[in-house]
Amino acid sequence: MAEAIGKSPSGVHNAFRLAKVPEQRLTMVLVDWLTLRVRDWGVGISQAAGIEKALRRLERLWYLAKREEEALAVQGEPPRMSDATRRLLFALSSECSMSHPTRQLPQPHDIVALEDPAAGRTPAFLRKTSLRPEAPDPWHLIHLCRSCRRRREAGELTEAELRAARFALDRRPGAARHYAAYHDQVLLGAEEAIDMNVLGRVQVIIMADPEVAAPPYTLNHGELVVDRSCGSLDWGDHPCEDEH
Repeated sequence: MAEAIGKSPSGVHNAFRLAKVPEQRLTMVLVDWLTLRVRDWGVGISQAAGIEKALRRLERLWYLAKREEEALAVQGEPPRMSDATRRLLFALSSECSMSHPTRQLPQPHDIVALEDPAAGRTPAFLRKTSLRPEAPDPWHLIHLCRSCRRRREAGELTEAELRAARFALDRRPGAARHYAAYHDQVLLGAEEAIDMNVLGRVQVIIMADPEVAAPPYTLNHGELVVDRSCGSLDWGDHPCEDEH
């Protein structure tokens, strides 16, 4: 195909493979080449009329897709979150949570915030107990590729479907181990916004996995003891058998 239209093989390959709108000239050349190979345009439709109609339609679709891509590119900044929260989300799913395994993308997946159905019913002082109440709850964040973001904007993906996909990540093998690492980061102060509601849910996931819900362990040569079951740190001089 690339040889026939006078374009590079990599350019043609990427036009079909990458989740981005191809360059307009390349798109229309590909459409023109493909329409010449359509044998039947339907009853009473000549090849010339069919090709002309297809070219006009695909050109309109290209402009529509390009505008949508540009609109997504200039959308607001991603939700504010700590490094610990971002690492947790990427550890749970490095791919789009709605379409994985997904095609290779030119940029990493975006983290978007989901609607919180309880936000309007629960008083603010009960929802958050941190110094940064604007920090998003990890359970209201999800990875979406550009295609799924467009589907969400078009109403093809409902908030209920997105929340179900987010909750499904917690049941994937190894999820408890990632939450345990997040839990320890919170206790050690690496997570700036400490939400006790979030920490409680994290503990539930951890304690459901006997391999992760281990007995208290020491850090810094016995300087502190981490107790995941109680969600606490105990500083002092503790016996330590491991060299860490």
